[in-house]
Amino acid sequence: MRLDDITVEVRNKSLTRVGLVRPEELVFEMTDAFNNVGSWKLTLGSEHPLTPILRTPGSGLIVTGPSYTLMSGPMMKFESASTPEDPGGSVVFEGVTDDVILRDMLAFPEPTNPNGATQTLAHDVRQGPAESVMHGFVRANIGPGAPAPRRRSRLTMGDDYGRGPQVKKSARFPVLGNLLTELALLGDLGFRVIQRGDGLVFETYAVQDRSDFIRLDVLNGTLSGQRASISAPGVTRAIVAGQGELTNRQLLQIDNDASLQAEADWGRRIEQWIDQRQTDDWAELQQAGDEALADEGFTAVDIQLVPMEDSTMVFGTDWGLGDRVAVVVDDQELKSNVTGLVLKASSSGFQVGAALGDPTGFNLDVAMHKRVTKAEKRVSHLERSDSAGGDHIMAIMGVW
Repeated sequence: MRLDDITVEVRNKSLTRVGLVRPEELVFEMTDAFNNVGSWKLTLGSEHPLTPILRTPGSGLIVTGPSYTLMSGPMMKFESASTPEDPGGSVVFEGVTDDVILRDMLAFPEPTNPNGATQTLAHDVRQGPAESVMHGFVRANIGPGAPAPRRRSRLTMGDDYGRGPQVKKSARFPVLGNLLTELALLGDLGFRVIQRGDGLVFETYAVQDRSDFIRLDVLNGTLSGQRASISAPGVTRAIVAGQGELTNRQLLQIDNDASLQAEADWGRRIEQWIDQRQTDDWAELQQAGDEALADEGFTAVDIQLVPMEDSTMVFGTDWGLGDRVAVVVDDQELKSNVTGLVLKASSSGFQVGAALGDPTGFNLDVAMHKRVTKAEKRVSHLERSDSAGGDHIMAIMGVW
């Protein structure tokens, strides 16, 4: 992906596109995250014609790549500065992706009632295919099925194909984005809120496995640099507590092959208490334990990489956020999801970095194995590395 592949447009409060930032004017950074909230930063001159638009609360950006919309989202903050050398000054705008509405809102136990203080139901219980349950929670809390005070008027629902395993989920005021992340994890699904036309759409999609065609390696010229770090699991045995008191309380202990292998590798039995007193359904208790182990019940591998600009496997065209690809680390080929994107454009050049998560096949005897660090460690900062002979951007993913 090159600078001339990127289009940065400014939108107003009504989501109407009002202008384009020319490539030669771009001083821009963005960090996007799979199933999470991304961020962006844009610097414009104080006298730039789009500066007054972006100063207005509710304005934002739409960033389009070579084949699809990379992100869209509102402005959250701006800061003006001037110096004797630049008396006209400039304005730095900071924003987030439109996924932020999933972080802003809670899943009410009685979503038809917009008043959080007068909820008459203990939980909103939904079951079915993971994708359909995700759509159900969004539609009822902020989508077309939500009461007017909570409904996002410009938000519509994308297609629901009923993908993923059968699940049952109880909601009582969790952050909506957290709830969706847990469900998506079980179903190998992605989700996002993105601008289409003059409206926003909640979309879900199945992770695309491109690992048979996309093989990233410093030696084959597809990467200019990569880095991997390895750390211990966060939990190896989940103890899930349902309803009841003391010795009469429902208790379930959950582990799996990956957590037990990590336990043996590190010589640590790591237990975690999971309070699920809102349900007496054993299947739902099992699901809560499975979610905890899927999140951090494994030896963690962080992979950051920088695609080669002239690679035959072009990021943004042949592979992108959420896709499953193959990457070579310590002479081992791993299959991993692209969990993060970092893009930076300025007068000094254009750079792209990516982060991979959920790698499988890593041999502990060589360097340690299994999966990426949990979502809490994902999109938080940029770091530079000269280890590959250049100035590269590396990404570490962040949280809801």
